[in-house]
Amino acid sequence: MGPANVVARFGNWCSEFRASLHSKEAFVRFLETKESRMGENEERNKWSNKDLDISPPEDWTWAWWDYAAFWWSYGFSVGVWSLGSSMISVGLNYWQAIICVFLGHTLGAVGVVLHSRSAARYHFGFPVESRVAWGMVGSYFPVIVRVMVGTIWNGLSIIQGGYFMAILIRCIFGKRFYEMHNPIPTSSGITIQELIGMLIYFTLSLPILWIRPSKVKVIFSIKSVVLPPVALGLFIFCMIQGKGKPPGSFVGYKTLHGSALGWGMMSAINSCMGKTASLIVNQPDLARYARTPSAPVLSQLTALIIGNTFCATLGIFATSAIQNSWGKLTWNPWDLCNLILTHSWSAGARTGIALVSMGFMLSVFASNLGANAIPWGADTSILLPRFINLRRGVYISYVIAICICPWHILKNSATFLRFLGGYSVFLGPLVGISITDYLVVRRGNVFVPDLYTSDRKGRYWGIYGVSWRAVVAYLIAVILPIPGFTTLFGEKFAGSAAWLKIYYVGWLIGCVLSSIVYFLLAKVGDFCVEEGKMAFEEVADNQVLEGLPQGNGSGSDIEARKMAMASDVVEVNKSSM
Repeated sequence: MGPANVVARFGNWCSEFRASLHSKEAFVRFLETKESRMGENEERNKWSNKDLDISPPEDWTWAWWDYAAFWWSYGFSVGVWSLGSSMISVGLNYWQAIICVFLGHTLGAVGVVLHSRSAARYHFGFPVESRVAWGMVGSYFPVIVRVMVGTIWNGLSIIQGGYFMAILIRCIFGKRFYEMHNPIPTSSGITIQELIGMLIYFTLSLPILWIRPSKVKVIFSIKSVVLPPVALGLFIFCMIQGKGKPPGSFVGYKTLHGSALGWGMMSAINSCMGKTASLIVNQPDLARYARTPSAPVLSQLTALIIGNTFCATLGIFATSAIQNSWGKLTWNPWDLCNLILTHSWSAGARTGIALVSMGFMLSVFASNLGANAIPWGADTSILLPRFINLRRGVYISYVIAICICPWHILKNSATFLRFLGGYSVFLGPLVGISITDYLVVRRGNVFVPDLYTSDRKGRYWGIYGVSWRAVVAYLIAVILPIPGFTTLFGEKFAGSAAWLKIYYVGWLIGCVLSSIVYFLLAKVGDFCVEEGKMAFEEVADNQVLEGLPQGNGSGSDIEARKMAMASDVVEVNKSSM
């Protein structure tokens, strides 16, 4: 879209806004979202809007290399660098931390791939996919859980971007900015410099949030090329500073041994799962744009593991080199950049750190856009589809994110790891239920029109709109790790040590146990009998690709899929009227 079109659209918006002020009804119509991709219906469907509808063929723009670029670039992020180095501060050595990062992200990659399948096949997002297993009304629960987690991560990303903006300003203005009087109390956890950086970063990010999800893949492609040299450059500088010292060694830090080491590594793996847990849950919000069902498979499975493990390894060795050379353990890259400027205030150092800061700001923004902002917007659109669409939800998420004061979570490595491990226990069961429901219980057969109806006899209505099987499976799975989680905040009770160990594997327990329980409950009654007798994804073949071979993702095959899906989108929207 050229500048002339942008100006024209803004002019039209202003005209519509002025017209809406003439009456209450006109103002309400102005606030309403576009009801459907097919236009307005006689009676508005409360289960649908433009972003909740099945993605139309023109939005199927993500090929396998786009998913690979997303996960490769996601690996080169502030959080991944911090994750590996923060494990050192809690008692692991370098190779133990690398093993934990690798295993944690391997499990995460498997979860991402499995949870991508339904959306890549039917082209719906996470809020609509949740209706299949949880029921039309019950689907609000997983959405709310994901929104709460996404709000925190959104806030963390914005403050991280603010940290690097403050560093960039320091590189430009030097002591005049860095040593400026700080009127904010130390107990607040943020300085005036960081607050200024956050507000500037926040403001500069707003225009880019306007880009539609199907078009943002170019940002991840740019990031996948820019960030590796930035991370490698920072790593090389740190290794030069630590020249002559054993790489990966840490002076003055005791490592864990025996059973404490084993459980410490399990806890670290659980923290890695926390880093990817929210992404696994909301993966359908990205997989819905896949050109072919196979596009998000091998690309995500390899890029996620390699990118994340590589960047975390750089962070570990860079942290080791700086600690051996300057005597300070800096587990996150923004403190590392400030420490470098303090030790070396040369033109070269300032230029280098300025480039690193801009690179990490790009990393923070891109990762947050794909992992939190877009899913947050998609999720909240189901809560109030009449007035909230994906784009509005993205902007609302940004405003709420800075209101929760997220900087407290980043005050030390222990708090950061506790946060990562804590919320993941609530997300694991959501993944287990969704994957088991689609791949095993329903054998990939989803009747799309029933996902947009209030008919009590609909396939996904359940009891009062709720699937009791999903509720029971979730509660049984999520209860187990909670007692151990409370011990992290000083709660002591009989058997607390054993409960803590259960918490150390909380994500795995939640995911596996919910999957098993849901599978067993699916055997009760006549649940999904019809789907169970069908071939795998037979409904998808009949509804979406009737009479077409699956193909291998070639241009002609993709066009054939688009033509078939186009007619299906029309039928789905007609059924919503």
